[in-house]
Order: sequence, then C-alpha cells, then structure tokens
Amino acid sequence: RAIMLCVLFLLSLFRATCGVAPLSWGSSVVTATHGPSPILHFETQHKENVWLDGERVKIINDACYVKEVEVGRPCYITKISTGVATKIKISSVTKHKALMLHEYCTFFAPHCVFPKPTVGECIPEASLPLSRFMKGFNEVNLTFAALIDPRSYHLLLEDSTDIICEWKNTNIVYGNRSFCQLTLQNNKTEVWFNGQFYKENKMRNTYIFRNEIYNFISISVDWMQTGNAPEDEICSRVKTATLLTQGGKKEIMPPPIIKTSTLLTQGVTTDTMLTKGETTETMPSPGVTTETLLTQGETTETMPSPGVTTETLLTQGE
Repeated sequence: RAIMLCVLFLLSLFRATCGVAPLSWGSSVVTATHGPSPILHFETQHKENVWLDGERVKIINDACYVKEVEVGRPCYITKISTGVATKIKISSVTKHKALMLHEYCTFFAPHCVFPKPTVGECIPEASLPLSRFMKGFNEVNLTFAALIDPRSYHLLLEDSTDIICEWKNTNIVYGNRSFCQLTLQNNKTEVWFNGQFYKENKMRNTYIFRNEIYNFISISVDWMQTGNAPEDEICSRVKTATLLTQGGKKEIMPPPIIKTSTLLTQGVTTDTMLTKGETTETMPSPGVTTETLLTQGETTETMPSPGVTTETLLTQGE
C-alpha cells in the first residue's frame, strides 16, 4: 500500500511539473530532418483553401493531393464547436518549404534552419516562435521582418479581422504613427517591425505580416493555454544565433519596443505609452546600419478588412 501511494504521488508530481502539452491550432515550424511531418492541426471559422509551396491542395478520401499527386495522408476536415478543424500530415518534410492555410503558415525547416529569403519574402527567424501560449499574461511582444527592395515595397500588419498598419515605401498609409514604426537594416534591404500587443477580450489572436498579398508570416497567440510548441526547444537556439544575410553575418536585433494601450482597429487611434525601465534607443548590430523610417504624412482612410470565406463545408472532395 505504501509503495502504491508513493507511485501515485510521483505520478501526480510528474504531471504537475511537466504539465500537458498545449494544443497547437495555428502557425508552426516543422523541424524534422526526414520522413513525414507530424499531424498539423489548424482551426478556422470556415473551410479554407490549403496551399503547399504555392500550389492548391485538394483533400479527397482522407488524402492530400497537389496536381493529382498524393502529398500527404491522413488529411481531413471536421466540424468543431468553434468552426472547422483541418488536420494534415505531409508525407515528406524535405520536399516542401511551406504549408499555408488562410492566416496560418507552417514552415518545413530541418533543425529550424530556413533557406535564405529572396526579395519580397518574410524572414521567419525574426518572428520565432510562431505559436505563443500566454495563459496568465496580458501582453506579448512580437517581431516581424522582411527582405525588400528599398525603392518599392508594400507591407501590411493585420489581425484576424482588421488592418493594423499599412506601409508603402517610406509612408504610413494606415495606422497609428507611433505604433506603426519600421526600421531598415542591412543596407536598407531588410525592414523590421516590433510591438507590444494586448489580450483585450479575446481567447486567441493571430497577427499577420504581409509583403504584398501572397507572401506572409503569422504568429498565433493563445491566451488560454500555457507551455511550448514542440519546435520551441530547437528554434530557440536559432532565435539567438547569427542570421546569415547579404553582406555577412549579423545578430538578430529587433527595433525598440513600442507599446500601445489598445490595438488600432477600424481607424481608431490609440495613445502610445512606454514601459517603465525600457529604453527606446535603437541598438544596431555591429557593422549593420539601422535607420528609422520617417513618415511623410499619414492618411486616415479606412482600408477594408481581409475577407473571410463562407464556403460550404466539404468533407469528401471539392
């Protein structure tokens, strides 16, 4: 009896110490070096299109197909209380780069090492981890970056329903001027954003950084769960490692943190407040020039929110 009680105590202690792994429902990184991916789980309000390396994925008879070639199994869509759950297992992690679904992105990066981005692509390393489990917290700091042509670029920062910031070249087209600040790094070929986002009244948030419309990276924030995504241990090493860029190596140095009391929604501006003890001085990496963009005027025109599809659910075929 004493041994049994001891075993039960140790099991309860183990559960309390280790906890239960959180359920991932949004963006992620697959760090496996070979073989199939784990089952990727996405939750959306409606059935959404799935794209693998820019090609449309069709789910037929519990399998994923691209141009009539099977690329994964099992793949299926089910109804849940909040909408739709899409589960996908890709057959080979080495043959593909990214899986996109609505506002979520999953990157296939062995050992969390990403290919060098080209002009117009986002820099995933800047935004890691892509899933944040923030139970017990009311705010989260997020960073986004992209490789750009400094002479011409168009960027958007959005949440699931609204545009937060929009930039065209050196102008803030939409958003709060204090919050929507960008910095240029690495001879003005990289643009960086860093900001503090607040929980407010939602259980989940997704923030999307778009370079034009078809290339984006997103961070999924869960305010009801705690813990780490499976890739966090490996990717945390990448976060602090040096990033190989044009012109050599530099440390990943995000711009200064700017806080706002509430997020910008539907054209309503918010007051900017600095956290006690924090500095807003930009700290450039050695050998890398960092320049804060100066706004040349700001418009207050309300931009339409990203659309949400209302397609009827299909469980077999399309």
